[in-house]
Amino acid sequence: MFRRIIAKFFWDSYDYLGRLLVANIIFFLIILGLSAVFYTLFYPVYKALGSSGWLICLGVGTIAVVSLPFPASGFLYFFTRISLNKEPEFRDFLTGLRIHYKSLVKITFAFVVLLELLLINILFYIHSPFTSPILKMVSLVFCGICVWIMLYLCAMMLYAYPLVIHQGVGIKKVFFRSFVLVLDNMGITAYCIMLGLGIITLGLITKGMAFFVINMALLASLSNSLYENIMEKYEILEAGKQNSKETNKPSSWKQLKTRDFIEDRHKRYKRTLKDILKPWEY
Repeated sequence: MFRRIIAKFFWDSYDYLGRLLVANIIFFLIILGLSAVFYTLFYPVYKALGSSGWLICLGVGTIAVVSLPFPASGFLYFFTRISLNKEPEFRDFLTGLRIHYKSLVKITFAFVVLLELLLINILFYIHSPFTSPILKMVSLVFCGICVWIMLYLCAMMLYAYPLVIHQGVGIKKVFFRSFVLVLDNMGITAYCIMLGLGIITLGLITKGMAFFVINMALLASLSNSLYENIMEKYEILEAGKQNSKETNKPSSWKQLKTRDFIEDRHKRYKRTLKDILKPWEY
């Protein structure tokens, strides 16, 4: 499955590279502008209150909640159009913002609050005033647990945003389904997280230039490709059970696709690097 995820991720990004580059630059400038506004508003308060670390967490969290849904809603809706075998247009970025921005703000807020609470716990355990070696060991154990929970939440985010775009479900269902999807697909999710970290590292190595040019689009493409391929696996299983009258179609799912339909949709991804110079044939 990892090969299929990589193939969809690569060719979806390559076939629409021009529009993705322009959109990535626009979204990056929006995020940069919002960050500048929040910095201007928060910095005087931050200095007046004695350079409080709590205000740093509040400021960074606020910027994330407001800013991240911009590229997430625009890019994921764009890639959803590709998955539906429809030719995406540049206006689809704006359509995604209009339809899904508010929902993604709520999801992002929930994740940011949880991640910051865990970070506060980690900092507390690291700087714990306990002097007993046993208590220090207990603090380190709790710190390690918080780190693993943070990693699990980050893995859930790979599924949470596409769940909102594709299925339009509420926060409770998003958290439950993303939790179960990570749990049931731990190995492939770990591979995709490592690939995502590689994309982020590329941005850090280029001192932010890759983030400005293409990185946000690549992360969205990876998240969408992971979600689509995982859902196709379940759709094939459920369609097989339905054909044998073992179960009924879940009411909250989209129409189940057959294996033949899914394989036909993946024909455009069964390409080699020699096809990289002639995308017009697909």
